[in-house]
Amino acid sequence: MTKEEEIDVHLLIATFRCFHEQLYLMKGKHSNMIKYKFNRLINVARQYENEVVKLYGNSKECELIYDELMEILIEVKQQILKDK
Repeated sequence: MTKEEEIDVHLLIATFRCFHEQLYLMKGKHSNMIKYKFNRLINVARQYENEVVKLYGNSKECELIYDELMEILIEVKQQILKDK
């Protein structure tokens, strides 16, 4: 795997971890059929992340990217709340 492909895999894993964390933060906000579909989405995101990690492994680079992406998401959320 080239260095660029490795970076792409790490970005993918970190992005799905951020996606899963954002879904988790929304847990309990829906009801009925939407809640069922929402929970399915959480499970699919978790399964996808697990499969990618099995295939390519986990690394410090992936954790660093994940941490940085979450910081960006938190900053964006704070900025949006501040502007309202």
